[in-house]
Amino acid sequence: MTPKEINELKKLHNQYQEEGKKVYALVMDLHEKCMNLQKEIQDAEGDDYDPIPLIFGAGFWIDPDL
Repeated sequence: MTPKEINELKKLHNQYQEEGKKVYALVMDLHEKCMNLQKEIQDAEGDDYDPIPLIFGAGFWIDPDL
């Protein structure tokens, strides 16, 4: 590989790294929003709150009649 080719790979790597930082920030923001919603739902449901589906990534069951 030539020095120019290696330099191009390094440029591409740095671009991906910058893109990754933006994606990570978005994921952290979404995570915080989800955690806040879970806390609000837990406070509202009290003893009826079931975190088990969340642990396995299934999300909440949504009542289609509401």
